[in-house]
Amino acid sequence: MSDDFPLRALHEVFSAIPDPRRRRGRRHPFPAILSLAFLGLVCRIREFATLQSWAAVHWELLQEPLGFNRRHPPHATTMSRALAQFSLADFQAAFGVWLLSLVDEEDLKVVAVDGKTACQGYEDGSPVHMLNVFAQRAKVVLAQWSVTGDKTNEPGELKLRLSSLLEDFPMIELLTGDAIFAQRPLAELLSGTTCDYLFQIKKNQGDMLDALETCFADRGEADAKEFDKKGVALKPVASGAIPRTPTTVETNCSSPTAASYSAWSVWSLSGGRKLFVM
Repeated sequence: MSDDFPLRALHEVFSAIPDPRRRRGRRHPFPAILSLAFLGLVCRIREFATLQSWAAVHWELLQEPLGFNRRHPPHATTMSRALAQFSLADFQAAFGVWLLSLVDEEDLKVVAVDGKTACQGYEDGSPVHMLNVFAQRAKVVLAQWSVTGDKTNEPGELKLRLSSLLEDFPMIELLTGDAIFAQRPLAELLSGTTCDYLFQIKKNQGDMLDALETCFADRGEADAKEFDKKGVALKPVASGAIPRTPTTVETNCSSPTAASYSAWSVWSLSGGRKLFVM
């Protein structure tokens, strides 16, 4: 793989995005302009004039891999006009394809969903709340969506986006999240997919937590002999599938107790609803 492979791959996937410009007066390829603008954002360049100057400094390295065919980078006005018309949805889809060309699919099997607020995200200083899908092993954000209102709307946003997320990244096998996602509508939607989920359950969901503690009441307190010096469990910890009798699975996580104040719920199509006390 050549050193400039990521840049060439970026140009190739952006070639699938329709060029919104009229045929007359086109001087620079649209995929090349998109690629340059993307690199500028990665470098925290937000002004087209600054992007033009930056591209001129590095033009020898950028011109051929990005697909430009002229001696000088596009003018700031040219980029502004070209990028004012294209489809953001098409861009997101192409970006997902580009990510898949750079990472190992094994690193995308487990992803985390979490909401974060970016202070002063809008021009008027108002915060922007975003829902992110993060692949920890690959160290990349696979998807990011703006959430209307406060963080309580995160589960609803995930429901709306779940189908497209799994369509773009079919290798995802497990979706993890905090307690805000442990809701029946979202769980029912996930049960109809090939993706399992792992959501935390806390004391603010009292009935569900009581049911989990009752289910694992016979587990009792963890034996000190089950831990090595680093606090890692050496024996299996309890898990189970309602309404069947709890069984055990091998794990290297800390051993749970029946009095735990939080739990994790996993949906498995093959085994029904499985519960893990953490």
